[in-house]
Amino acid sequence: MNPRLALRVGTLLAAIVLTILALDQWWQEREATQPLSWQPEYQASLWAPLRNGSLTLGDLSAVLGEGRLWMISADGEPRLVSRHSLEAERQPWEVTASIALDPQQTASLVQARGWRADMPDQPVGTDIGRALADYPVERLSLIPEQPLKLVRIIATFGQPDWQMPVEQGEAWIYAREGVVVAVGEEQAHSIMFGLRAE
Repeated sequence: MNPRLALRVGTLLAAIVLTILALDQWWQEREATQPLSWQPEYQASLWAPLRNGSLTLGDLSAVLGEGRLWMISADGEPRLVSRHSLEAERQPWEVTASIALDPQQTASLVQARGWRADMPDQPVGTDIGRALADYPVERLSLIPEQPLKLVRIIATFGQPDWQMPVEQGEAWIYAREGVVVAVGEEQAHSIMFGLRAE
């Protein structure tokens, strides 16, 4: 191959590579300002039933697949949660559902598990999960592997109704949607659905 032809081929290949890189960068910047795709996708199956109090653990499992039950300490109080995985926005998310138990059921589970507030999170058997399939879900928390740019939150939910200072940043509150977004260092770290007016 003569040197002139090699130079032309090299220039053409470099132009193609630069074009591909520029398109990829443009796509990522465009995507970074778009609403979160899972929000409308799960509106009818998760968010609306959660808002009206009809979402059950069984419904959640039908949408996201069977999760794992855990007894956790929430501010020193026992809470039963179900953890699920969600692949969205080019990254994995952890979805944690808080299961509504009455005080007697909670006390019974605490006694059966020998739970204490200082214990690490404890897995709970799948047989209990099946038995609780008809129990309501109180809240859903979604935590992305990588924090989100705030422009994505605003594109999805709009401007927050309130911005409340918290220990590690702010809580952006969307009262009409029943959503709270944990914000820190100009990024969104988690999104919680299930905020109630009371």
